[in-house]
This record gives sequence, C-alpha cells and structure tokens, in this order.
Amino acid sequence: MQAPLTALLLCGDSQTVGLIDRTFDEYSISAYYCMNSSSAQTSLNQKKFDLLVLDFDDPGAAALIDFRPLDARGFPSVVIALARDAEVLKGALSRRVHFVLQKPFTQELIQRTLKAAYGQIVNEKRTAFRHSVRIIADASILDGDTKIILPDATIQDVSQTGLCLQTATSVARDANIFVDFELPDGQGEVHVIGKVMWCDGRGHAGVQYRFIAPLEMKNLRTWLVSRCPWDIELSPRSQPVFRLSGSNRVQ
Repeated sequence: MQAPLTALLLCGDSQTVGLIDRTFDEYSISAYYCMNSSSAQTSLNQKKFDLLVLDFDDPGAAALIDFRPLDARGFPSVVIALARDAEVLKGALSRRVHFVLQKPFTQELIQRTLKAAYGQIVNEKRTAFRHSVRIIADASILDGDTKIILPDATIQDVSQTGLCLQTATSVARDANIFVDFELPDGQGEVHVIGKVMWCDGRGHAGVQYRFIAPLEMKNLRTWLVSRCPWDIELSPRSQPVFRLSGSNRVQ
C-alpha cells in the first residue's frame, strides 16, 4: 500500500500552482501551499515534509535551501526547483536541489518528476524505517579484555542502520557491544558488532551497527523492506475522491 506523501510548495504563479495542484490531487499527496518564503519557513518549522517544491522566481526561495528547522525534524527528503530562467535552474543544481523544472512545463513532466522523487524518498524512508519488535537477544559488552553478558536483553525496534536494546542493567554510552538474535519467521540469524550511541537509566540503549556479515545484512534488509509501508511506485488513486477542504494553503 502506498504511504501518504507530504509536500510543501512555494509558488506565487497561479497557473503553475494549478497544474501542480491537479497532479498532487491525482496522486493523493498532502500539500501545503505558501505564497512567500517567510510562511514557508514557518511551515518547515512546524511540520516535517517529504518533498519541497520551490519556485526560484521568488527571490526568497534560494534562502530556503540553507534554512534549518529549529527542531530535529530535519529537512525535506527531496527538493524540486522551478524557474523560467534556465541559468537560475543551473545555479539551483549546485545547491541542495535534486530535480529542476523549467516553466512552463506539462503535467506529464511534473508527474514523471514526482515519480522519480518518490523513488528517492522511498529509499531514504526504508533505510530509516524502524520496525517495532520484541526479540530476545544475546548481548554483551567489552570492558577492556573482559566480555560482560547483559542479562534479559530484548530488542525493542530494528532498522537497517541500528536497533534499540533493553536489558536488565544499564549500558555505558560509546561501549562496544555484541548483539546476536534471530529474525522472526525463520529468516535467519543476525550477529551484530555495534556501538552504543545513547542510553538511559532504564536499561535502554541505541545501537549503531559497525559490522554485520553481508549475507546476514541482506536478509535483515529484505525482512525490513517487506514490513515497510512504502511502495516503490507512486500510483494515482484508483477512484475519484471528493476533496472536502482542498489542500492546506498558507498565505
């Protein structure tokens, strides 16, 4: 099932907005529309977007490329730049921009661009996707040359880059850790050598992978991808949907 995509569009060109609006509607993309860069900055601070579409004919659009939200939500995964001037778009490509569209453009072109952007967003989402689990594990840390067993180790969630472990004892930050566990449904064993990136006083520890054997890593990724709610293809909705309130529009 295709997971919802959120986008922010900065554009004051009504014809371009109308074209993109129809495309967003066709693919059920939840969009916030901003008429100026200050409202776009406010929206970026308040909400995490997957996609940012910037009209570089607006003099404030370029500043948004360097804008950092005040919280830890992060910058949108993919940025699409629009402009009438090809030289402006060429300059945009030297910034944190993934795709460019020269105005005027067709609906077919924006559809192709959105599909390509979606594929890039999916790859990032799948890498960061943390699957909640409860898997009993064997875990230990190194204290000098001594291996210390961590009692009652249980994995709380797992991703392609790390996992959250809970044990009956606290674990020191930056400790080298070994975690062995078996994937559900007989998908094989995984042996992790990692580093504790964070910990708390309740026995929780965030582990970043430092080494997993290639075949075990492949099995882990395959298992996680099968549980991630993101599809590869961006597909239009199968049936018309009546829009009750339209997209979110910010002045």
